Amino acid sequence: MKKFIILAILCSSLVAKAQQELQYTQNQFNSQLEINPAYAGANGNASLSLRYRKQWAGYTGSPSTLSFNAESIVIKKRLALGLTVISDRIGITQSTSADLSISSHLRIGETGTLSVGLKIGVNLLRSDFSKLENVDPTDPLYTTENRTLPYVGFGVLYYTRKLYLGFAVPRVVTFESVAPQSTITKPHFYLYGGYRIVINDDIDLRPALLAKYVSAAPFEADIALDVWYRRMIGIGVSYRTSDAVNLMIKGQFGHFYVGYSYDMTVSGMRNFNSGSHEIYLGFRFGKQGTPDRTNSNVNF
Repeated sequence: MKKFIILAILCSSLVAKAQQELQYTQNQFNSQLEINPAYAGANGNASLSLRYRKQWAGYTGSPSTLSFNAESIVIKKRLALGLTVISDRIGITQSTSADLSISSHLRIGETGTLSVGLKIGVNLLRSDFSKLENVDPTDPLYTTENRTLPYVGFGVLYYTRKLYLGFAVPRVVTFESVAPQSTITKPHFYLYGGYRIVINDDIDLRPALLAKYVSAAPFEADIALDVWYRRMIGIGVSYRTSDAVNLMIKGQFGHFYVGYSYDMTVSGMRNFNSGSHEIYLGFRFGKQGTPDRTNSNVNF
C-alpha cells in the first residue's frame, strides 16, 4: 500500500508537470516514427519494429509500454505512410493509441532530403479506480473513467547519409470534449539530431541529441553517443538530464535489428526501483547491399 501511495503522489506530480508523451532511451534506433511522422519513408525500404519498455523495474504500478511501428514509401520519392500502435500502463491507467503518418520527401541538393509529415490518430484512456485500496466503490469519484482523444501532429526531417535533423510536435492539437480548464493533453516539442563520424573502415561514432519541451515542465534532453563496429555491433551511453544514465547495446544482422538498454536512475526515484529496461526488435525489407540509406545515421 505504501508503494501505491507513493506512486499516486508521483503520478499526480507528473500530471502537474505535464510530461505526458512516452519516454524512450533508444531514440536513435529506427524509432523516430513515434515522435515524428516525417520519418515515414526515410529508410528507403519498408520497415517494421517492436519495442517493449519497463520503467522503474521492481516498483509496483510502474509504467510499462509496448509499441509497434510500420512504415514504407508508397509512391517513390514522393509519398510514404507509417503506422504506430502503442499500449501503455501506469498504475490504474491504461492508454492505447493508434495513428497514421503521411509524409512527403523532397530532394535538397545532391546529398540532402527534406521530409514533411502529418500524424492523425486517437488515444483511448481508461482509469480503473476499483483497483485502489481503501476507497468507497459506490462513490462516483471512483468510478471507471474512459476518454477518447483524437489528435493531430506534424514534423519535419532533414537527412543525408551522415546527418539528420528533426523537429516534431506529435500531438499539436488534441480534440477533448471538455472545458478548456479540464484538458489533460499539452503539446510536446521535440528538436533532435545526429551525425555519423567515420573513424575508419571498422569504426563509426554516432553522437545524437534529443531535446524536449512542454509548458509547465522542466526542459529535458537526452545526450547520446554510440560506437559501432563494422556497422554490425553498437555500444552506446546516454544521459537524460536530471533523470538517468543509460547503457545500450545494438546490433544489425542482415535485415534484422536488435537493441537493449538499461537505465540507471539518478533522480529521487533511485531508492525505489532497480532501473529501467528497454528491448527493441526491427526488420527492414529490401535487397542486401542496395545503395539506399543503409549506412545513414537516420536508421539508428
